[in-house]
Amino acid sequence: MIDTLIKTISLEMPMDPEEIAEFKELLQMVASNAKQVGLEISEERWLSMGVHLLSAIRRVKKGERLPTVDQFIMDQVSQDMMELSRKILQKIDSELNDETETVLLALHFETAKNSN
Repeated sequence: MIDTLIKTISLEMPMDPEEIAEFKELLQMVASNAKQVGLEISEERWLSMGVHLLSAIRRVKKGERLPTVDQFIMDQVSQDMMELSRKILQKIDSELNDETETVLLALHFETAKNSN
């Protein structure tokens, strides 16, 4: 499933071999952690989350940051999903403390949780 996801995303967002390896490792971490917390992620949600994660990898490498999200959006996610997001994003950059990236990834998890 992860290899298929990478192939699908790479059609629109080409990746070099190093980026593919990093992206694949991150997706495997998401899958493992989602399984641990009993989170089922639909194919559509995987695609959306995969695009977000690849974009996050690229933003970190370029030193870019997303604008701050509205408090209303932040209030839509649980602490559990925020913690899961932080854990995943630490894999991209152990120094990454970007609340916007964390909230946006947590929204993917929250959506998956609410879809079950």
